Amino acid sequence: MTNRNHIATIGTVAALAAACALVACAPKPQDPADLIVTGGRVYTADSAHKTADAIAVKAGRIVYVGDKKGAMAYKGATTTVEDVAGATVIPGMTDAHAHVVNLGLRGIDLMGTDSYDDVIAKVVERAKSVPKGEWIIGRGWDQNDWPVKNFPTHEKLTKAVPDHPVILTRVDGHAILVNDAALRLAKVTGATKDPVGGHIERAANGAPAGVFVDNAMDVVRRVVPAATLAQTKDAILAAQDQMLRWGLTGVHDAGEDSLAIQAYDALGKEGKLELRYYVMLADNANLLKEWFSRNPALGLYDGTLTIRMIKAYMDGAMGSRGAALLAPYADDPKQSGLLRTTPEHIREIADQALLQGYQFGVHA
Repeated sequence: MTNRNHIATIGTVAALAAACALVACAPKPQDPADLIVTGGRVYTADSAHKTADAIAVKAGRIVYVGDKKGAMAYKGATTTVEDVAGATVIPGMTDAHAHVVNLGLRGIDLMGTDSYDDVIAKVVERAKSVPKGEWIIGRGWDQNDWPVKNFPTHEKLTKAVPDHPVILTRVDGHAILVNDAALRLAKVTGATKDPVGGHIERAANGAPAGVFVDNAMDVVRRVVPAATLAQTKDAILAAQDQMLRWGLTGVHDAGEDSLAIQAYDALGKEGKLELRYYVMLADNANLLKEWFSRNPALGLYDGTLTIRMIKAYMDGAMGSRGAALLAPYADDPKQSGLLRTTPEHIREIADQALLQGYQFGVHA
């Protein structure tokens, strides 16, 4: 068994502990375990039997929780035995709010950058290996971590990387920074109006400064080449590798489009989904029309894929000043946030969702 399979099995510790009450389930010498973990502090999440010393795993299922002697009764010629030397073993964790495809497609990792110059340096380095004219994408910048807390403007980025359109998503996913090449492709000028539920940062003369918040992001994103099905599948698998390394066994994917749903389904059929994915449908009219005509998908592909929830957006996020407030932001008195959709729309989708057997969630 691979390490990732070891991680995935631990998610059933609590259930088995309750069933076996931490008493050795009857050993089956003719059917030995694939993996035995000993020497750890096993936390079961069962209040009646909070800890154990060892577990045994067969075919991806935990078959024993208890002491080392009981676990070793499951040892066979091909059993892997791991002594974790006092390490803590916990039930598998579920991330209740993630964006899986974005994690896999993030491009340049801008998390932890400590200045705008640091961001630009990473983009310049990536541009060396990307043909001129192709888009460069990245994600993770946060101006609140920089010496200057104001939103950046595009001029320095444009000067450093003039031959590629660049789009860099803020850490919260609610704002983008682009250069002049991207602005030209999107045909954004000073005459471009802010869309409903969106805000375009502007220079003193009204020209776009380079940052687009919430619904305004679509003004530029509409000209970025869409990912293919193959690229989306690869993104999910790349994100899956990261999540498994951190010990996740389940994830709630908060709002995906039709292409991502197709990718999940294809990977499920190929047997490549190694976590339990609880996928929320994005608030898209065509996507919801399709799914409202069918039943929610529950526990497909050996329990790895469930699709039964819709994710809508009411407003934005604090760090990009799109979260809707009752008063202006202290550091930007001109802004009090954005409503990305109307209460009437939220009510309409919520009613439809509940009538069709879907759960409904709202970013607020």
